[in-house]
Amino acid sequence: AIGTAQVATMTTEDVVALGTTGIKAMSSAQIGALTTGDIVALSSAQAGVLSSAQVAGLNTAQLSNFSTDDIRALGSAALRALSSTQLGALDSDQIGALTSTQVSQLSTAQVAGMASDTLNALTSSQIPSLTSSQVAVIGTAQVATMTTEDIVALGSAGIKAMGSAQIHALSTGDIVALTTAQAGVLSSQQAAGLTSTQLAALETDD
Repeated sequence: AIGTAQVATMTTEDVVALGTTGIKAMSSAQIGALTTGDIVALSSAQAGVLSSAQVAGLNTAQLSNFSTDDIRALGSAALRALSSTQLGALDSDQIGALTSTQVSQLSTAQVAGMASDTLNALTSSQIPSLTSSQVAVIGTAQVATMTTEDIVALGSAGIKAMGSAQIHALSTGDIVALTTAQAGVLSSQQAAGLTSTQLAALETDD
C-alpha cells in the first residue's frame, strides 16, 4: 500500500489519474494526506465515492476546498459522517449547494450541533427539506437567529415540530409573519410559552 508520506508527495495529476477506483481504495489516513490542491482537483465523481470513514478523516482545510459540485456528490452516509466542526468549516456557498435530499438526510445530532452561521447558510428553498425530527432539535439560540423568511419556509409541519422553548425564541417579526396555517397548528403547550408581546402579534395578524 502507498504510505501517507508518499500520498502527500503525489502530484495533483497523479491523484486525479487514480480515478474513482483509486480514491475508493484509499484509507482514511491516505485521504487525510491529500493536499488542498489535490482536493480542489478531485472530480465530483471521485468525491462521490468517498466513504463515511474517509470523510470523517478529512480536516477542515480540506473540506473548505471542496467545490459545490463535490458537496452535492457526497452520498448520504458520507454526509452524515461529518462532525459539527467539519460542517462548520463549510462556507455558505457549500452549505447552499446541498440538495434537498441531502438536507433531509442530515442526522439530528448534526442539526443540533449546527452553529447559527451554518444553519443560516441554508436557503429558504432548502429549509422546507428539514424533517420534523431535525427541526425539533434546533437550539433556541439558533432559532432566534433564523430569518423570518426561513421561519415561514418551515411550513406548518416545521412549526408543529417546535418545542415551546423554540416558539418562545421566535421574534415578534417572526410571529407576525407566520401564515394562518402555521398559526393554526400551534398547540396549547406551544402557545403557553409565548410572551404577551408575541401573543398580541399572533392575535393581531393570525
